[in-house]
Amino acid sequence: MEALVIEPRTKSEARFLIDFTKRLGIPAKTVNDFDEDFEDECAIEQIEEGLKDPGFISRDEIMKILEG
Repeated sequence: MEALVIEPRTKSEARFLIDFTKRLGIPAKTVNDFDEDFEDECAIEQIEEGLKDPGFISRDEIMKILEG
């Protein structure tokens, strides 16, 4: 699988591109330039997956994320 990175100039351009890819049925997500924000996004994604499938994330993994 390949990935495409696009850097929109404004938040409205970013929202337009995300909405456009969703309408095309292409999965897309935003990633901020800051490492801390990226880690937060990863943690949120893992927590959301865990809510769908409780066996996906162990307690130890969550504690490591929270301890940062």
